[in-house]
Amino acid sequence: MRDRLGVIESLSAGYRFLGKRLYLLLVPILLDLLLWLAPRLSIAPLFRQIADFYSQAATMDGMPTDMVAVSNQLSLLLDESGERSNLFSLLVNSSLLHVPSLLASINPVSEVIGEGIADNAVLQVENPLVAILIYVGFSLLGVLIGVVYMNMLASALPLGGAPKLMRLSEFVGAVLRHWMMVLLYVALLILALLIGSIPIALATALLSLISPFLGSLILLLLGGTLLVVFFYLYFVPAAVVLDNLPVHRAIAQSFVVVRANFWATLGFVVLYNVITIGFASLMTSLAQLTPVASLAAILLYAYIGSGLTMALLVFYRTRILKQEEQSHFLGIAS
Repeated sequence: MRDRLGVIESLSAGYRFLGKRLYLLLVPILLDLLLWLAPRLSIAPLFRQIADFYSQAATMDGMPTDMVAVSNQLSLLLDESGERSNLFSLLVNSSLLHVPSLLASINPVSEVIGEGIADNAVLQVENPLVAILIYVGFSLLGVLIGVVYMNMLASALPLGGAPKLMRLSEFVGAVLRHWMMVLLYVALLILALLIGSIPIALATALLSLISPFLGSLILLLLGGTLLVVFFYLYFVPAAVVLDNLPVHRAIAQSFVVVRANFWATLGFVVLYNVITIGFASLMTSLAQLTPVASLAAILLYAYIGSGLTMALLVFYRTRILKQEEQSHFLGIAS
């Protein structure tokens, strides 16, 4: 293998390393089966209460016509979101740890995935405190499941600084360590967003009093800046799991890799998402046919998604190898 693979070569290598290691598909398959067969854990009653508030606000005397339309639209949107909610989907961490799940994006599953599933029970969560506790607990568990999944892929990849052939106790120790690192990373992100949002919100409010256009422009610039920052942080989970790095070094390494390979990374991210969205659409259509077709769609999507995640690890690590080789060469030359 060359020290640095292109985007297409990384995809090919990812599926090559995945190969016949079907045990690597276990986590996404089990998650999809849970979302398919388990009762749906809905928070529709809580959303309905908020929707009723906006609906009643729209009937108040003296409410401007445009505000009435906005309130009614928000009421409908909240009501629909509540009806489609399923707290079990929090167990799938696709955005940060790239766990593939066909059914996590299909809510409610009973509307799409074939006959015999529409009669699944729906458990309503009506207490806000219970809903918050379940949300936090499932989110933490989802990160843990994602870390287990990423460690399984990393152990099958002959690249990276983390140990490969580990005993069960060593694997559990690595998972717990990486889980804490990822949670710390998420906590730092949330803290940074909270601290940064206060002066930005004040500045936006003041500028909006002067000119609504300036306020909208600040929000647009803020959204673009956040998008760029998250793009540069794209490889932090891979650096934590694959190279066994602490959070601060993983953040620095992700920035270095993206900065040195900006266009290649952008191409990889775009192609990754295009393939993911495209196959999700195809597999959703397949899942609508029969329960057997639904199971086939789950298996196929787990394979496609796991190959993409493995390709992400290959893409990241081969660029680290290239940088190390260049640094070593410059050291010798000097």
